[in-house]
Amino acid sequence: MPSTGFIREFYLDAPPGIVMGLLSESRLITDWSKAEAVIEKKVGGKISLFDGWVEGELQLINDNQLAYTWKPSSWPEEIPASYVEFNLEARGKGTRIVLEHTRFPNSKEMEDHRSGWSDQFFELIEKYLE
Repeated sequence: MPSTGFIREFYLDAPPGIVMGLLSESRLITDWSKAEAVIEKKVGGKISLFDGWVEGELQLINDNQLAYTWKPSSWPEEIPASYVEFNLEARGKGTRIVLEHTRFPNSKEMEDHRSGWSDQFFELIEKYLE
């Protein structure tokens, strides 16, 4: 089955160092999402977001990039994890985030996640930064 995925761009009114913390620090993610989050910040480290709704493994982390596997608990066990990558770029006083989410099992999951990144992720971070 061919890989399905999308690329989305977001902008946050904070410098890349702050944004990376909001994407990769367990305590900060728990604060803005109001749900338990664990990110072991090393390649191969465990990822657990939104009270365990998503599990994964850290694939890449540096000052401007973060990537991990992403598997919601609602997906059947035989479905492999999808892949999420964030690329950060300073833009004025803020940060442009290019999000690439690939390897979805089907187009419905892909479309659900496309809107979910706005509604359930970046909008919450924007409110947290206000």
